[in-house]
Amino acid sequence: MNSKKDNVYTIKSSKLVHNAILPTRDKDRIMNWYDVIWLWLGMAAQMGVFLLGASFVGKLSFYEAILAILIGNLGASIVLVLIGDIGIEHGLNYATFIRAPFGYFGSYIPMIVRAIAGICWFGIQTYFGASAVDLVINHFTGYSNIQLFFFILAIIQIIITAKGIKGIKLAENLSAPALLVLCLFVIYLFISKLTFYRILNFPIKEKMNFWAAVTVNLSYWSTVSINIIDFTRFVKIKSNSKKFFSRNFHSLIGQIIGAPIGMIVFALVGMIGAMATGYGNPVEAILSSLPNAILIIVGLIVIILAQLSTNIAANLFAPGNILNTIGSPKINFSKGVIISGVIGMLTFPWILIKFFLTYLPTLGAFLSPIIGIMLSDYYLIRKRKLNVIDLFQKGGYYYFHGFNPAALITYICSSIVGLLYLNYSWLLSLPISLILYYVLMKNWVIKKYKQKEISETNDEFLSTSIGNERDIKII
Repeated sequence: MNSKKDNVYTIKSSKLVHNAILPTRDKDRIMNWYDVIWLWLGMAAQMGVFLLGASFVGKLSFYEAILAILIGNLGASIVLVLIGDIGIEHGLNYATFIRAPFGYFGSYIPMIVRAIAGICWFGIQTYFGASAVDLVINHFTGYSNIQLFFFILAIIQIIITAKGIKGIKLAENLSAPALLVLCLFVIYLFISKLTFYRILNFPIKEKMNFWAAVTVNLSYWSTVSINIIDFTRFVKIKSNSKKFFSRNFHSLIGQIIGAPIGMIVFALVGMIGAMATGYGNPVEAILSSLPNAILIIVGLIVIILAQLSTNIAANLFAPGNILNTIGSPKINFSKGVIISGVIGMLTFPWILIKFFLTYLPTLGAFLSPIIGIMLSDYYLIRKRKLNVIDLFQKGGYYYFHGFNPAALITYICSSIVGLLYLNYSWLLSLPISLILYYVLMKNWVIKKYKQKEISETNDEFLSTSIGNERDIKII
């Protein structure tokens, strides 16, 4: 139940809601466009992106690889901005908003899928970092213990992430500029071993389909695309801004610049590194190219910073929010991060790495349908309007026993199509899910399960920016 008094909405559901997942207020919005750019440069500077660049060597020409990265990440950026508007407009996190399209209990499905993806990525990135530390320590001392280094790196990342958005912002703003400079230096060292002619005309041994490469790049940020609202809810916004581009100024500039440029620069580290050294493993490529002990330590710093900046923002933050929402109030954000990190330490990242170009489009098959459903629900069905109060109540967005059949049918069908046509999973699953969800909602679910924000369009309570304009207190 809820009540209104002096522009303050109260929800009698203290057993269901933790204050950390309530809509953000203006005072909580601490990120500018340059913070978003540093966030993306920090997330893109990672061993996974280095490996992605290296995986294109011998399969695509240099120009094809760069074009595939650019097209894929510009496409991903557009999706990121569109999804991010949910956080900008309403101050909601992913785990709360997803109840609108999937239903109160049905939302557990996309939440768990997103959490598992992030946890797997956490394991992969931490393993890369531990491998680098192990190689360097072994080089200087002869001591090798990758399990120990894996554990230490994981604990450090869990502690930083558990501090929340302020800790993440600080880590990204410190590490991203250093990573950019260091990686440009590493690229210079690689290029010094090659001629530009060899780079531009590197022989192709096993041709890869160009659009499959685009799909891989689109799929790379499928995890973050879903929960980008966890970050944009902290982005600054002009008060009562009704125009999309004005409202999303900081998000738009930050993401359109940060994601594509970051991916190109850091993929080049892996791509040119593989050409120069012959190593497909980016850790070995970087360390083998450095001529002396000081530069080897610099390379190690690059790798460790890359893993920290990526894992804390992209791979632990979302699962922490999700477990916070599912287990609130017993599981707060910090506990959610700790649980996610511990599970991530128990994954088998060395196996996932061996099947990297299969792993990414598989992620796309399972995650891109969620993106399509979110876009369709927010823009086409609800016209950006949300009954924010109902999102926090067990009886709100209940549909059929807490599940929206339109979302479940759409998700299953779209995921199957993506798995059947894996090389084009993202390109097929997202538009199919967007259209199918819209058709099912308009012709079936909305007629059977009325939605207040759709039928009562003039109700002030259902206007946009509820999270920004009004207080919501839990009693």
